[in-house]
Amino acid sequence: MSQLVLARGVTKRSFLRRFIPNVEVGPYFLVSSLVIFVVLITVVTLMFSTRQVTKGYVLNELESQHQDLVKQSEQREMEISTVRSLQFIQDSKRARRMVRPGNVVYVSAEAAIASR
Repeated sequence: MSQLVLARGVTKRSFLRRFIPNVEVGPYFLVSSLVIFVVLITVVTLMFSTRQVTKGYVLNELESQHQDLVKQSEQREMEISTVRSLQFIQDSKRARRMVRPGNVVYVSAEAAIASR
């Protein structure tokens, strides 16, 4: 004897079957989708953590360059102060070639410097 079963109303189709009608949801499908989801989350987490690590590396590198530039600046300031010292000026070749004046005349502030 054969039986005929008629359903009343509209049967509900699952959300997944609307897009993929030939796939049957079973334990293997659920396990594989869970594994794919975990792998995807792991990859995204690794990408963001790699960004943070490289930011720290770049920051350390820039800090090192800054320290080098500060050290070079201090060395240049020391060289400039050495060159500006009185002893260095007296020992320079240009100062040695200078001739001392023979007769020094001082002009008072009240007298006119230029006159006709």
